[in-house]
Amino acid sequence: MKRWLFTIFAALALAGCSAAADTKAAEAGVAKFHTDMDAGKYAQIYAASAVEMKSSISRDDFIKLLTGMHDKLGPYKSGKTTSWNVNVGTGGHMVTLQREVQFGRGPGTEEFVFRVQGNRAILAGWHVNSNALVTG
Repeated sequence: MKRWLFTIFAALALAGCSAAADTKAAEAGVAKFHTDMDAGKYAQIYAASAVEMKSSISRDDFIKLLTGMHDKLGPYKSGKTTSWNVNVGTGGHMVTLQREVQFGRGPGTEEFVFRVQGNRAILAGWHVNSNALVTG
Protein backbone atom coordinates (compact mmCIF):
# COMPACT_ATOMS: atom_id res chain seq x y z
CA MET A 1 0.00 0.00 0.00
CA LYS A 2 2.78 2.44 0.90
CA ARG A 3 4.49 1.66 -2.39
CA TRP A 4 1.34 2.62 -4.34
CA LEU A 5 0.96 5.88 -2.43
CA PHE A 6 4.59 6.75 -3.10
CA THR A 7 4.12 6.00 -6.81
CA ILE A 8 1.02 8.20 -6.98
CA PHE A 9 2.70 11.08 -5.14
CA ALA A 10 5.83 10.79 -7.29
CA ALA A 11 3.74 10.87 -10.48
CA LEU A 12 1.83 13.93 -9.26
CA ALA A 13 5.06 15.71 -8.34
CA LEU A 14 6.58 15.02 -11.75
CA ALA A 15 3.41 16.20 -13.50
CA GLY A 16 3.48 19.41 -11.47
CA CYS A 17 7.08 20.08 -12.48
CA SER A 18 6.25 19.36 -16.10
CA ALA A 19 3.24 21.71 -16.02
CA ALA A 20 5.35 24.52 -14.57
CA ALA A 21 8.12 24.01 -17.13
CA ASP A 22 5.60 23.69 -19.98
CA THR A 23 3.75 26.90 -19.04
CA LYS A 24 7.08 28.73 -18.68
CA ALA A 25 8.05 27.61 -22.19
CA ALA A 26 4.62 28.71 -23.48
CA GLU A 27 4.98 32.16 -21.88
CA ALA A 28 8.34 32.52 -23.64
CA GLY A 29 6.61 31.48 -26.87
CA VAL A 30 4.02 34.25 -26.41
CA ALA A 31 6.76 36.85 -25.95
CA LYS A 32 8.59 35.66 -29.09
CA PHE A 33 5.35 35.59 -31.09
CA HIS A 34 4.52 39.20 -30.23
CA THR A 35 8.09 40.39 -30.87
CA ASP A 36 8.17 38.64 -34.25
CA MET A 37 4.67 39.81 -35.18
CA ASP A 38 5.49 43.43 -34.43
CA ALA A 39 8.66 43.05 -36.52
CA GLY A 40 6.63 41.72 -39.46
CA LYS A 41 8.31 38.29 -39.31
CA TYR A 42 5.14 36.46 -40.35
CA ALA A 43 6.91 33.94 -42.59
CA GLN A 44 9.33 33.07 -39.78
CA ILE A 45 6.45 32.57 -37.35
CA TYR A 46 4.81 30.19 -39.82
CA ALA A 47 8.04 28.32 -40.56
CA ALA A 48 8.62 27.70 -36.85
CA SER A 49 5.01 26.68 -36.13
CA ALA A 50 3.76 23.19 -35.33
CA VAL A 51 2.22 20.80 -37.82
CA GLU A 52 -1.23 21.63 -36.41
CA MET A 53 -0.83 25.21 -37.59
CA LYS A 54 0.61 24.30 -40.96
CA SER A 55 -2.17 21.81 -41.67
CA SER A 56 -4.87 24.40 -40.96
CA ILE A 57 -3.63 27.28 -43.15
CA SER A 58 -1.22 27.79 -46.03
CA ARG A 59 1.91 29.89 -45.62
CA ASP A 60 0.62 32.61 -47.97
CA ASP A 61 -2.77 32.80 -46.26
CA PHE A 62 -1.09 32.90 -42.84
CA ILE A 63 1.08 35.83 -43.91
CA LYS A 64 -1.95 37.68 -45.31
CA LEU A 65 -3.95 36.97 -42.14
CA LEU A 66 -1.25 38.18 -39.76
CA THR A 67 -0.56 41.25 -41.91
CA GLY A 68 -4.24 42.22 -41.77
CA MET A 69 -4.54 41.42 -38.07
CA HIS A 70 -1.50 43.50 -37.19
CA ASP A 71 -2.74 46.40 -39.34
CA LYS A 72 -6.08 46.33 -37.48
CA LEU A 73 -4.77 45.67 -33.95
CA GLY A 74 -1.63 47.77 -33.99
CA PRO A 75 1.50 46.87 -32.05
CA TYR A 76 1.42 44.71 -28.94
CA LYS A 77 1.55 46.82 -25.78
CA SER A 78 1.04 44.45 -22.84
CA GLY A 79 -0.74 41.34 -21.74
CA LYS A 80 -1.22 38.86 -18.96
CA THR A 81 -2.19 35.22 -18.79
CA THR A 82 -5.53 34.75 -17.04
CA SER A 83 -5.66 30.95 -17.20
CA TRP A 84 -3.74 28.03 -18.58
CA ASN A 85 -4.22 24.36 -19.30
CA VAL A 86 -1.60 21.66 -19.77
CA ASN A 87 -2.66 18.49 -21.56
CA VAL A 88 -0.25 15.58 -21.66
CA GLY A 89 -1.45 12.71 -23.78
CA THR A 90 -0.42 10.30 -26.46
CA GLY A 91 -0.21 13.23 -28.89
CA GLY A 92 2.37 15.01 -26.72
CA HIS A 93 2.37 18.04 -24.43
CA MET A 94 -0.06 20.80 -25.36
CA VAL A 95 -0.35 24.06 -23.42
CA THR A 96 -3.22 26.51 -23.86
CA LEU A 97 -2.94 30.05 -22.46
CA GLN A 98 -5.91 32.42 -22.18
CA ARG A 99 -4.73 36.03 -22.07
CA GLU A 100 -5.96 39.59 -21.71
CA VAL A 101 -4.02 41.84 -24.03
CA GLN A 102 -3.62 45.49 -24.95
CA PHE A 103 -2.80 46.30 -28.55
CA GLY A 104 -2.05 49.73 -29.97
CA ARG A 105 -5.65 50.12 -31.13
CA GLY A 106 -7.43 48.61 -28.15
CA PRO A 107 -7.85 45.73 -25.73
CA GLY A 108 -8.64 42.15 -26.55
CA THR A 109 -8.30 38.55 -25.54
CA GLU A 110 -6.16 35.91 -27.09
CA GLU A 111 -5.67 32.18 -26.82
CA PHE A 112 -2.37 30.54 -27.60
CA VAL A 113 -1.98 26.81 -28.14
CA PHE A 114 1.55 25.44 -28.04
CA ARG A 115 3.01 22.00 -28.57
CA VAL A 116 5.84 21.69 -26.03
CA GLN A 117 8.87 19.62 -26.99
CA GLY A 118 11.64 19.61 -24.42
CA ASN A 119 11.86 23.20 -23.22
CA ARG A 120 10.55 24.68 -26.51
CA ALA A 121 7.00 25.84 -27.16
CA ILE A 122 5.98 25.49 -30.81
CA LEU A 123 2.98 27.53 -31.93
CA ALA A 124 0.02 25.31 -32.84
CA GLY A 125 -2.73 27.95 -32.73
CA TRP A 126 -3.46 31.61 -32.01
CA HIS A 127 -6.94 33.03 -31.65
CA VAL A 128 -7.64 36.70 -30.95
CA ASN A 129 -10.78 38.65 -30.23
CA SER A 130 -10.83 42.46 -30.19
CA ASN A 131 -13.23 45.18 -31.24
CA ALA A 132 -10.23 46.75 -33.00
CA LEU A 133 -10.56 44.02 -35.63
CA VAL A 134 -13.92 45.54 -36.59
CA THR A 135 -13.44 49.20 -35.76
CA GLY A 136 -9.67 49.53 -36.38
